[in-house]
Amino acid sequence: MIRRLGNIVRKNKRYIWIGLALMLLGIFLGYANAEAIKQAAKQMMDSIQRIAKDINDANNPMYTFWVIFENNVMAAFSMVGLGIFFFGLYPALGLVTNGILLGFLLKVYANGGVNPLKIFLTGILPHGILELSAIIFASAIGIKLGVLTYDWVVSWFVKERRAGAKARFGEMLRDLPLIVGTIVVMLFLAAIIESTVTPLLIQNFMGQEMNVVKDMFK
Repeated sequence: MIRRLGNIVRKNKRYIWIGLALMLLGIFLGYANAEAIKQAAKQMMDSIQRIAKDINDANNPMYTFWVIFENNVMAAFSMVGLGIFFFGLYPALGLVTNGILLGFLLKVYANGGVNPLKIFLTGILPHGILELSAIIFASAIGIKLGVLTYDWVVSWFVKERRAGAKARFGEMLRDLPLIVGTIVVMLFLAAIIESTVTPLLIQNFMGQEMNVVKDMFK
């Protein structure tokens, strides 16, 4: 299984690199244009803030884990599934949008006097290694499925391409169960870390600095 997963990653490395590039592009845009996108970012933050409020009110690590896990799995599945219907555009835009929001938040901390590297290392990296990797992987697969869907549609008008398009799409569908399972496991582990380890790191290393974002959004 591990060997097969490695082969799948190698087969899709071009799309994974594209996904990473889109995420980094979004982070750069969000960081460099934080003031210009402040209102739009606030709107994107509304749902996240509602989830955060529910988590704080519950004050239950198990509830925190489940909310994080459920939302991330739904996001990842939408990246994969909707890539088919929108020829890969939805996951591509999703990566850029998530990157913009992340970059914006880092800039908000920087403007508030908090080292963005510090918040990245303590509040994002511990769980983000798995979570962001899973989201990028899911989006990469969604983009590839979109490309394969486009090829399949075109093949109905170009007979010579039909057999190849069908074979590539079939191969992708055979790999999909292992891909989805891997993404779910990665997000499961990430949610455990985010609901247990990350809060402790933030509490011990960030302290009152975490109020910066709250003040900026008032």
